[in-house]
Amino acid sequence: MIHGQLRPNGLKPILLSCLGVLLLASPAWAQPGVDRGGLGVYDEQLRVALDDQMDQSREVGFDAGGWLNVAYFNYDDNAAGKKRQLMRYSARGWASLNVNGVHEAYFRGLLEYDNWLAGGNPRNDRGDDFTETVERAWYQFNLGQFMANRNGQYPAVGLKVRAGRQFMTIGTALALSVPMDAVRFDATSRVVDGMFFVGYNDRLTLNIDNSMAVGNEQKRSFLGAQATYKGFAQHRPFAYFFMQNDHSSPSPRSSTQKYDYESRYVGLGSTGTLMKDLTYSTELVFEWGTTYGTNGGPGSSKCDISAMAFDAQLAYTFSEVYSKPKVMVEFLHGSGDGDRTRSPTATVGGNSPGSKDTSFNAFGYRDTGIALSPVVSNMNIYMVGGSFFPLEKYKCFEKMEIGTKVFMYQRDQSNGAISDSAATGGGAWVGSEWDVYCNWRITSDLAYTARYGMFLPGSAYDGGDKSPQHFFYTGIVLSF
Repeated sequence: MIHGQLRPNGLKPILLSCLGVLLLASPAWAQPGVDRGGLGVYDEQLRVALDDQMDQSREVGFDAGGWLNVAYFNYDDNAAGKKRQLMRYSARGWASLNVNGVHEAYFRGLLEYDNWLAGGNPRNDRGDDFTETVERAWYQFNLGQFMANRNGQYPAVGLKVRAGRQFMTIGTALALSVPMDAVRFDATSRVVDGMFFVGYNDRLTLNIDNSMAVGNEQKRSFLGAQATYKGFAQHRPFAYFFMQNDHSSPSPRSSTQKYDYESRYVGLGSTGTLMKDLTYSTELVFEWGTTYGTNGGPGSSKCDISAMAFDAQLAYTFSEVYSKPKVMVEFLHGSGDGDRTRSPTATVGGNSPGSKDTSFNAFGYRDTGIALSPVVSNMNIYMVGGSFFPLEKYKCFEKMEIGTKVFMYQRDQSNGAISDSAATGGGAWVGSEWDVYCNWRITSDLAYTARYGMFLPGSAYDGGDKSPQHFFYTGIVLSF
């Protein structure tokens, strides 16, 4: 989307400082809007663009700027039997500092207003939302660069330490892709890169366990490590481990139900190039740990978790052809549990007491379509897509990308639940979705995006509402 920079002077640093003080004084972190479904896809695409800009900003001594964002959403909420409309207005301010490549700091704050025009707020119809929060605030020390500046030679093993509020991903983000307050260590050498982190997610984000008593909060501590091998010219294989402990506090508390989802993950994968213009990404992750089944009170025993997920993607770009057409295919699998007849993720209505929980649940991100947008639990998802730049010879439109994706959804366990509670039929075929989108960077400071998706329910919805489900969003971002 946007990669805008401005070297401020005069009044602008003062205004940015005041914004930072205001945001740092805010009492709690609040993820804007609804962080599931099509809105979550939009938020993730915007997040990636902003974090790309953050990497660029670190190249200068001091830099600062901001973004203004207006977006419109219109979608069917079939579970509630409503059509919802939302206008979202966002303002972000950021500042970065780099001292000799040794000391680096970054700050980004957010002010956001969600105006629900029709259908009401899906989070208990509570009206409009206003968010003021610190999205990023971290300091990094580069020991390798410090030694290079001092001795004139970079050490064989470099080390960076970053502490503060940051966005943490591991592998290809299939299992972990969340903001957290963390300390991260990055070690680099000629053939291997290593990463270790410990952090805490204590924000008013929606929980992966969407049971009513704990669904509106997510309090978890994380610890993990990853190694990436650089010995191959065209491939980057990796392996990782991370764990998380659940610190959620049910409200109200129950004498008949206990909540505690604590999981461990081991992942293997690789990214790279198979041949000219053909790229790939793949990841396999195994999950284990303990949780409680539905109606599992404080005196009941915990259930063991045994689950897995797999993702493979291929993309080919016709780089020598006008408009640079690109084709993509993906297969995504998340294991399911036939005992979970009401929810693949929640404790209430989830796993049967005393049985093994084989439903994959994690903290990662994948674009699974905007209309259905299922979580990666009890799902096999097949995607084919393509995009091109149809007017690249015209300067104003050279960065306008038009694309489409088709998703096909199938239950892993045909008698198990998926994240859409309306799928109460016994069939394995969930349905298909067709998405079309436009991403257009009009100038270096102005970008536009739009996406429409239509989901067509399959036999998994027999006996329920099988009408098509629509989702549309459009937004514009201005940087300064």
